[in-house]
This record gives sequence, C-alpha cells and structure tokens, in this order.
Amino acid sequence: MTAEKDILLWLVWKEPQSRQRYVVGKLWFENEYKFRYITSSEDCAQGINHCGVDRAEKLGFARLVPFPEMQVYSNTKLFYIFERRLPNRKRPDFAKLADELGLAKNCTSLELLQATGGRLATDTMEFVTPFIFSRDGAFDIDFNVAGWRHYKGEQAMGELSVGTLIQLVLEPDNKYDPYAIQVRSPSDIMLGYVPVYYSRYLDEVVRSGEYEARVLRIGPPEDAQIRLTVKVKGWAPYLAQVVEELGRRKKATL
Repeated sequence: MTAEKDILLWLVWKEPQSRQRYVVGKLWFENEYKFRYITSSEDCAQGINHCGVDRAEKLGFARLVPFPEMQVYSNTKLFYIFERRLPNRKRPDFAKLADELGLAKNCTSLELLQATGGRLATDTMEFVTPFIFSRDGAFDIDFNVAGWRHYKGEQAMGELSVGTLIQLVLEPDNKYDPYAIQVRSPSDIMLGYVPVYYSRYLDEVVRSGEYEARVLRIGPPEDAQIRLTVKVKGWAPYLAQVVEELGRRKKATL
C-alpha cells in the first residue's frame, strides 16, 4: 500500500469541443488533504503541455463550487467532490475491481483515485499522475493510452500482455499538439496516444531513444479509458536541469 503522503495527482479538464486536455489543479496529502488550482504563469514553466486553470477558463472551464478561489484548500478527509468519484467499497465486486487495478482491497483513497482517474460520465474531468523525475533525470511514468476507442487496439490484443514492449512514435505534424506521440504495438498497430499533458516531457526522450515502454496493465474491454496502461522508464537530464534553473530564478526574485 502506498501512503497518502506519497501521492500527488493532477486534475485534468477536457475541453468538450476540441477534446484537448488541460491540467487545472493538483491534489495531495500533507497532514491533511489539500487542493489548489495550477496557473500557467507559476506552475507550468516545467514543460507541462496544455497547463493552467487561467487558460482553461478562457475555453469554458468553470471552477469547482467548493473551490472558488486561488488558494490552498485543506480538509481532514478526502474532499467529498472527489470522494464521490471513487468506486463504492461496499459493492460486492470491489475486491475483484481492486485486483484488476493492481491494488489491495484496503488501498487508500488516493491510490484508488490514481488508478481509476475518478472519471464520471457526467463531466469532463479526471485525475492523473504528474511526471516526476530524480535530480539526475531518471524517471518512470504510468499512463492510460489516450484515444483507444478511435484506433485499432482491440485488433492488437493478441500480441499485448503485461511486460510487452511498446513503440512510441513522434507525430510532429499533429495539428493539435506538435509534441504528439503515437503509441504502437510491436507489429506497428496504432493503439492511441501518450496523453497530451505528458507529451512535452517525453518528446525529447523519444527522440533520443533513452527510454523503455512496456504494457503495465490491461483493463476490461468495456472501459476504453483504462483498457491499456503503459509504463515508460527513461532518462531526461535536460528536464532536471531546466527545473533546477527555474527554481534558482524563482528564489532570486523572492
């Protein structure tokens, strides 16, 4: 089981028309559960693509009712607006669901939110894991393949199992995201994309070849959003250098 304090999640909003995703907030545990919005000027200089509640608001995002202001909100329990996004632990098949998600039956709320994304059919928001790397640039990140239902992933299921090597292919002429990265099966079947909020991080990594991508988990066929989870491990020293430099600049202005 992962301690609540070890999990940080991004809140992502999907613009209904373009279906582009924007990182608008973050949720974490530090003695209490905490939430605040992310802004393009203060939080997005690390290379997050499509980031900032201020940008999302211009496209129609409305701040959540319990969190109207740009401040840190705290609560001793997971905020109800997020808790209600979790599967009911009293449902008879919860143990089976947890196992399919790679979790223990007694997993924490943030573990469950991380694994499921907290998606609801009634809105366009989800939670994802931030891209985190060590000081030397080493990283690993898990993500659900985006756009699965629009491509031919089901045709490739015969060649996919936990541990299967996956291809990542740059798509620089993508009209929505110049850093777009295709996810392809070993036989080159198009499965979908790396989520847009990770693509800027992984662009140079894929270009350099300093990574390994494998199938981490195969989800139920009826849920395209979690049908295929991929883990990417790699080395991105330039990102660590950029963030370190940004930190020095920020301290210099204080």
